[in-house]
Amino acid sequence: MQTVPGGQFPSDLADILRLELVTLSDDLIAAIAREVPAYARPLEGSFGRGVHQGVEEALMRFLTVVGTHSCGPPDLATSREVYVRLGRGEFRAGRSLDTLLGAYRVGARVAWRRLANAARHGGLDADGLVSLAETMFAYVDGISGATAEGYALAQSQAASERGRLWDRLGELLLSGGSPVTIEHTARAASYRLPDILAAVIVPGPANADTNADTNADTSADGQEERVNHRVGCLALPPDAPRAIKGDDIWMFIGDPAGPGRRRWLERALAGLGAIVGPAVPWPEASASAARAAFARGVRDRGALPGAPDGPGEPLFTDDHLAQLLLAQDPALLADLTSRRLAPLDGLPAKVRARLAETLLLWLRLRGQRGRIAAELQVHPQTIRYRLNQLRALFGDGLDDPDVRFELELVLRASPCRSP
Repeated sequence: MQTVPGGQFPSDLADILRLELVTLSDDLIAAIAREVPAYARPLEGSFGRGVHQGVEEALMRFLTVVGTHSCGPPDLATSREVYVRLGRGEFRAGRSLDTLLGAYRVGARVAWRRLANAARHGGLDADGLVSLAETMFAYVDGISGATAEGYALAQSQAASERGRLWDRLGELLLSGGSPVTIEHTARAASYRLPDILAAVIVPGPANADTNADTNADTSADGQEERVNHRVGCLALPPDAPRAIKGDDIWMFIGDPAGPGRRRWLERALAGLGAIVGPAVPWPEASASAARAAFARGVRDRGALPGAPDGPGEPLFTDDHLAQLLLAQDPALLADLTSRRLAPLDGLPAKVRARLAETLLLWLRLRGQRGRIAAELQVHPQTIRYRLNQLRALFGDGLDDPDVRFELELVLRASPCRSP
């Protein structure tokens, strides 16, 4: 039996090969079980049905290809979904794609040995056997491609679902959702809630709207894409729960106070103007976020280090508890400041600032003039002169412990601006 002109197989070749299918399917499955460890188990349930269906479909469809044309690209349209489903199933079963592709290679080798032998005994010449081999391995390549597509689709869907769940988890942590709901969402996202975490806010770019390209996408999807790009650029765990509010990114970082974590966060957040809330048990995540948000407002008013209108080094709220405490009631602080610093009213702004700076150091350093002079890098005689001015302005109040305490409070409360 020779190949016919045009490269097509003889019309009876499919019938000859079909006789091999009686036992070939079982032989293929047995060979796969022997040579691919992941499949060395009883083929039962949906898994077993899927393997049997895949093998039988592959063999029957191959005979159809052989019976219709020669070595052109095989048409998988009618059975493609079978192999796409197999690929999805492999991902969901937790096996690598290489495992199933390896099984295909084993099956192709066994099938080729049996079918080639049958075709040769049926009279197929050497050219026909070459065409049959090309057709078979092109067919296996097509099956492998469909399976890889199914695997990639399932992988992408799972990643998208995990991302959605991480976002949902971040929103729940930020808003103070029910602990039961948070735990349920974390389990669904395959995320282990850390015992201790901290909220981190990465503010959006300053003047994001006014500086945006006039052709930029301003839709919700466009904004989400911009924020996602910024998240991807952060040197933080990609699976950290997050939430997005406007152009701001909120993230929840586990074990922020662990060994080396402070330095790691400083490097990861360098130049972003980020604010790190206190480390708290995860059910109190919203409290960490609230303090970070409050600290952002205080910093934007100039009462904490960092530039409100540009990127800067991360600010850790635990480093500024006293300033944050004093900033809780701005009106009350303003009244106390107005009362205690009233003696400086009427002085020129520069004189007022110099005397306030000297007074704060005098209070902090317990009147050590030499250290005050060194701190301000001025002559000790200049400090003596300024202290005499302060004594004249504040009088006996500088000897009252309560007055000194309140003076130090108001002077420390606004270290970044002149009184």
